[in-house]
Amino acid sequence: MVGLVRAEILKLRKRWATYIVPVIGVVLMALIYLLVGTAARGPGVDLVTKFPAAYGFINQFVFGLGSLLALAYSAAIGGSDWSWGIMRVVIARGEGRGRYVVAKAIGLAIVLFVGTMVVLAFGIGLTVLSGIVSGSPAGNPFSGSSLETLLRSIAYGTLVLWERCFIGFAVAFLLRSQLAGVVVGIVLYIGEGLLSTILTVLTVTGARNGGLGTITTTQWYQYLPFNIGSQLLGHAAAVPGQDISSIALKPVPLEQALAGVVIYLVLAIAIAVVVTKRAEIRG
Repeated sequence: MVGLVRAEILKLRKRWATYIVPVIGVVLMALIYLLVGTAARGPGVDLVTKFPAAYGFINQFVFGLGSLLALAYSAAIGGSDWSWGIMRVVIARGEGRGRYVVAKAIGLAIVLFVGTMVVLAFGIGLTVLSGIVSGSPAGNPFSGSSLETLLRSIAYGTLVLWERCFIGFAVAFLLRSQLAGVVVGIVLYIGEGLLSTILTVLTVTGARNGGLGTITTTQWYQYLPFNIGSQLLGHAAAVPGQDISSIALKPVPLEQALAGVVIYLVLAIAIAVVVTKRAEIRG
């Protein structure tokens, strides 16, 4: 298993996408921080330039937008084995299908974690720089409550990013295609967000009209795969304007959000394993 994981990491190191995806995240962050750094001082600016509040803003890019990029990247990696005929070679070589998929998932998780930490480091640096430029010092990002928020962000955010990336990974294995995996994965991501927004508006409207009576309880759609990830990110650090459900509805408790993300993560890998084991692969 260790040898397979090392082989997967080596393959990922040779893929241009492994380096392009983090660069996209850093560039987008830099553009936003450039605007913030030249803005006037105020409460809104403090949310971006002062720790620990700034971690909520950083999480938007690293684990929010970053998870969408990771989903597309993972779907492309998972689908490439089918599109390029690598799976036939692996099976012909006598490797166990399940072991191969799990090793590939572990290698992917390691590479994504390293890339995420690089982008997170840039985010912290950009926050400090923006604070200096705007005349509002950011403070120490590694002390007191700031360090606690950072560690929570890394722990919860990494789980969310892995969960979403392995959903794309599983979709690619189901469809046996890079392009289909990427497109369907992104459609699921966006589609669930739209569904959650519509249902939240209906829930709030119904409550005001006396239809539901209250919105102080969690709703079933808050437990959907991508939504539950957003709920967990909300426990890591306050994310201003994350989505309408996080503002209008009662958040999912931490224990339930954490369990939900882990269950979806494991389920996605299990689906990829089962699909691979049952697939008919012709030479």
